[in-house]
Amino acid sequence: MAIEELAKKYSNAVPGSKLVKYQEIAIPQYCMEMVLIMEKEKPLSVLQEFVLKFLSEGICEIQAISKFLGININAVNNAVADMQAMQLISTDINNLTIKFTDKGREALRGLKTIQPEEIDYRLFMDGFTGDIYIDNLQKYKKKELRSFDLFAIPPLLQKPNMQDIAYDKVKSAITKFRNNNYYSKDKLEGKLLGISSLEKVYTEYNKASVLIYCNNNGEIDLRVFKKASRMQEYEDVLLQMHNQHHTKIFEFDIRDEVDDAQDTPYYDLISPEIKEDAYAYSGRASELDREIEALSSQLSEMTIQNVEFHDEDTQRQIDEIKKEIEDRREEREGATRILSTYDHRPLLIRALKEAVKTVIIVSPWIKKGGMNNEILNLIRQALNRGVYVVIGYGISEKKDSDSYVLKELKEISSKKRKGKLDIIALNNTHEKVLIMDSAFLVVTSFNWLSFAGNPEKGFRQETGIYTEAIESIEAMKADLGNRMNKQFWY
Repeated sequence: MAIEELAKKYSNAVPGSKLVKYQEIAIPQYCMEMVLIMEKEKPLSVLQEFVLKFLSEGICEIQAISKFLGININAVNNAVADMQAMQLISTDINNLTIKFTDKGREALRGLKTIQPEEIDYRLFMDGFTGDIYIDNLQKYKKKELRSFDLFAIPPLLQKPNMQDIAYDKVKSAITKFRNNNYYSKDKLEGKLLGISSLEKVYTEYNKASVLIYCNNNGEIDLRVFKKASRMQEYEDVLLQMHNQHHTKIFEFDIRDEVDDAQDTPYYDLISPEIKEDAYAYSGRASELDREIEALSSQLSEMTIQNVEFHDEDTQRQIDEIKKEIEDRREEREGATRILSTYDHRPLLIRALKEAVKTVIIVSPWIKKGGMNNEILNLIRQALNRGVYVVIGYGISEKKDSDSYVLKELKEISSKKRKGKLDIIALNNTHEKVLIMDSAFLVVTSFNWLSFAGNPEKGFRQETGIYTEAIESIEAMKADLGNRMNKQFWY
């Protein structure tokens, strides 16, 4: 499940608190390359099988067995030595005879033997909880985190050594892996006898999504998810690291005099009627969300039922429910409304993906937290489609934005494409605006292209107004055009 979907679904999950931020994080996992001793079933060789069969018939002299088989005595002696090592037989060196052991009789019945074998295998230890496990899921190397826009959390536990690895935990990890991968063949087959050595330990990362909530007292709470599954064991660890050790795990937007200014000029360009409609629609928006969720659950159940029974009436009901969901989503997305924190990022992504002619973004700062690889790539794609992208930024003449992000934007703008990217330093903008073509306008407190600052300065609880009112969109384009010395005709 995408993090924006999680944020929307669980925006009110913590009573008395508001969702103030969400981000994808990288949780450290110690990758342990180990040598395990496994008890394995192995088939008897042809020669071993014949030796045991001769023994079962009372022929126990090595010379006689060699003569009956017509095989060189040295080959028989080698087979006998291997079988003695496997405790299938015992030998009388003086009389050059052999005899069965109980293990040998069992091996002859199944034509296979049980032997210890050392295998190289990779297990993982969670850097937060110390759990040992095996999986084949994608993990990330440290050098990859920036490319995937993942924020690395430091481990709570130290890198393990041989003394930290308990036999019972490794055995439990093997059992769980087998149960979850019942049909796949693996060299872990057999019984774990012991751990021979720990050859190498290094750190890789699992991706997780964290939703961050804040109450009126400035206290934070978390919800952590791996895909769609909640990981409560991580929530306590992250809160402990954040609160007790003063680790700056999460960054929050700065609250200052700029953000505390309520009556900005751009808000004035939205008519009082539109503002009233937006606030009035808040209750209806929540109602629509609940209806969509209920219809989606009903749709899921009926789809499963129809797969089993191929019922025409059920299929007709499924089509009707899909239509109802689509209608409610269209109403939800098209209405003039108040936006919450989690509503903003999907709108920025939508604008860059769907724009035909123009995307205008105004944001006081440009920083790596907002202008990540995903947004940079979407800007490139928009330019390749022929879209004109304009970014106005700068709260002052100071260098408040990340220089290397600005450098990358300028490199994008310097390349010849169907569209054009203009990066305009306004140096006095307090506003945060997003416009897509003449389709929609957002005026907000959300810093579109940054997440920066110190949590001690306060948590941002972002709100904005979304409208498709053409008069507001045109008025905003005209005002921005004057400030940027540009003309936005569409």
